[in-house]
Amino acid sequence: MKSMTGFGRGEYRSEALVIDVEIKTINHRYRDFNIRLPRKYSAFEEKVRNLISKKVNRGRIDVFIKTEKFGSEDVSLVYDENLAKEYYDILNKIGCNFSDIKNDITITTIARYPEVIKTEEAEIDLEEQWKYFEEAINEAVDTLVESRRLEGEALKLDFIKRIDIVGSETEKISELAHDIPVNYAKELNDNIEKYKVGVIDSDRLATEIALYAEKVNITEELVRLDNHLKSFLTIIEKKEPIGRKLDFLLQEINREANTIASKSNSFEISSSVVEIKSELEKIREQIQNIE
Repeated sequence: MKSMTGFGRGEYRSEALVIDVEIKTINHRYRDFNIRLPRKYSAFEEKVRNLISKKVNRGRIDVFIKTEKFGSEDVSLVYDENLAKEYYDILNKIGCNFSDIKNDITITTIARYPEVIKTEEAEIDLEEQWKYFEEAINEAVDTLVESRRLEGEALKLDFIKRIDIVGSETEKISELAHDIPVNYAKELNDNIEKYKVGVIDSDRLATEIALYAEKVNITEELVRLDNHLKSFLTIIEKKEPIGRKLDFLLQEINREANTIASKSNSFEISSSVVEIKSELEKIREQIQNIE
């Protein structure tokens, strides 16, 4: 079981190039990417997405990739001769219009104007560069997956503890359920005695108690609830993505608890259901983080 919350970092380093990769993930219904790459490597975005998708199934995935190059073999200076001539002609024209001003045009003067001399990056061999990116990204993904696994293990222990509490309350409800018809029969007899109703046909009284017992019977709900709890504990041991399954199962558990509370007509059972729903709500909050 894995959490959708995690962080991973990877790095490629050589004498000429450093690539830093950071990946952060939080919960999301689907797999949603936000990838930030240096502009000249924007063509790698789809490859980055595919590489991470092999190991991350759900979550908001923020990817930050930074690069730093050393040396100047990939940068060259370019001289724009036509632009330089245009600057030169204009400066001479200005000099002709203002004869009283000293004409001090120099090579340095023209070279300082924008775009006369500029730097251009050499063409990048993207296929060659990608293998370095891939190495750094894989390292980041591996550390990310491990952090999500550790977070998932912590959540699993918390789930087990809370499911055990729900199971204990379910056992308590099962014991209390046996007393409901007995208590109802006693209440009927007490009321008959209290209000001096007179002689009541025993068969009719037995039928009334039997009908009430059937009405408040929660055996099926308890059986389903117990099965759901066992399924929950089985599912959290699976290696595959289980977040949606757990969310659905939790809804079913909650539905059975509500039915038990409405049918039982018992204060003690209702109190146990309140405890169950409290634990279910705590689980539900955490399930939103499960992949």
